Amino acid sequence: MAKRQITLEEVTDFLLTLPYSDFKNVVNQYSNHTKSNFDQEMNILVKLNFQQRLERLGINSVCPKCQSSIIVKNGKRANGIQEFKCRSRNSKFTLFTNTILEKTHWHWDIWLKVLEMTLNNYSIERILNVLVNDYDCIGLNHKTVWLWRMKLIHSLASLPMPELTGVIQVDETFIRESQKGSRHLESYIDNETRKPRYGRRPSKLGVMGPEFATVTTAIDNRGYCVCQVSGLGKLTNEMFVDLFEKYLVAPSYICSDANDVYENYCRIFNIPHYIRPSNYTTIIEKNGYITPAYVRPDQLDTVRERNQKILLNLYNKNLIDKISNRGHMNYLEFAELKSQNNLSLARVNELHSDLKKFIYADKTNVSTKYLQDYIGYFTYIKNWKVRYGYYPSSQKDTENIFTEILKSKVNYTITEIDNKCLDLPKPSGRYVSILQQETEKARIATQNKYFKFDEEDGVKTFNKREYLFSQPKYKLFEICKECGFTHY
Repeated sequence: MAKRQITLEEVTDFLLTLPYSDFKNVVNQYSNHTKSNFDQEMNILVKLNFQQRLERLGINSVCPKCQSSIIVKNGKRANGIQEFKCRSRNSKFTLFTNTILEKTHWHWDIWLKVLEMTLNNYSIERILNVLVNDYDCIGLNHKTVWLWRMKLIHSLASLPMPELTGVIQVDETFIRESQKGSRHLESYIDNETRKPRYGRRPSKLGVMGPEFATVTTAIDNRGYCVCQVSGLGKLTNEMFVDLFEKYLVAPSYICSDANDVYENYCRIFNIPHYIRPSNYTTIIEKNGYITPAYVRPDQLDTVRERNQKILLNLYNKNLIDKISNRGHMNYLEFAELKSQNNLSLARVNELHSDLKKFIYADKTNVSTKYLQDYIGYFTYIKNWKVRYGYYPSSQKDTENIFTEILKSKVNYTITEIDNKCLDLPKPSGRYVSILQQETEKARIATQNKYFKFDEEDGVKTFNKREYLFSQPKYKLFEICKECGFTHY
């Protein structure tokens, strides 16, 4: 009985079932048998392997430019890849077009391994060692591996973020501006030379100036979060609306500190706003509040009753947390609503702690021009944990995530990575100049040469009237006392 010659499709179907080591051995035997170039045959079969996987996943089953389904096969390219033609636009494409796999020559298993190591926070050195020693990826260097990992991080950061609902906590955190890896440092403060920072160096103007990137975060009571790099320096009303309006869907409450950006947003969209000053703990302790956990059991009732009176007095003076944009309410009504809806900033503060650990410890700081990619990747991983109850780590998790990347059709080329520039909104030169002048005045007035404005100081235009109107009452009382004003 004559032997039937197997087809190329049958070969590729068989290769789909093989792990990388067996796949490589089969290609090696085939190239030896046919006396052909191993690297060339490997590249062709890897491409065909990927093409078959993309076809099964339905990637580019319609025209990637116009989404038309009127497409026909248009022959094969020299490397064996099937080309398609769109009848509507007369454009040509392949299943690889606009995906992260365009022009790849690495096997599916190697891509999965790199993604798995990225998800498990392997260092560049460790990823390189695994690829060279376990997968015979000859010719790789640290820069190539970093670019490879960056493509994956950017792809995950580009996936859609969730809609937030219910009780939503929002706040900013600040990441020091970094130009890590750059040979030409640029200063964003006029007449200042940007020097390399070895170790810790104090900023000149604090978080309101261009020396910090502002990362605005929001998290709902389910645990889903959205994190966005809003720019260098102070968050503005326009930035917050542009970045977050599409993610905040029918919130029942927005919880924040006393930054007027959030108060303005809640007023515009008619949302109840829970406001907790950043120095809340300092205020209540200064007025005699004692944490019940730190007293003897026999004194507990007395301490709680005394604490209640202190909080009532401070609430009536508008010195502590409150709910605005919901009409007037007495302290008992406020306390009940706060307890029923679990109004606090605990979740967002924990999110900030995790985010800073990720940037400063896990990634040993990142260049600010790539910060949004890393923040978006961090957000994706956080939301994955909420959705599935654990962080992705297994091979199955990796394959599901890689499939999601392919279906999103995000491609980030090496040229785009190398030519990436800082495109975040920056404070104007005039703003920075005035910030310097006003900071110096504040240092003289407070007799504190290290004074810097923070995010709740109402720094907008440095118009004194506008600044005073934006302050909570307790700050106005302190100013009047300091200046000796009577009947304030």
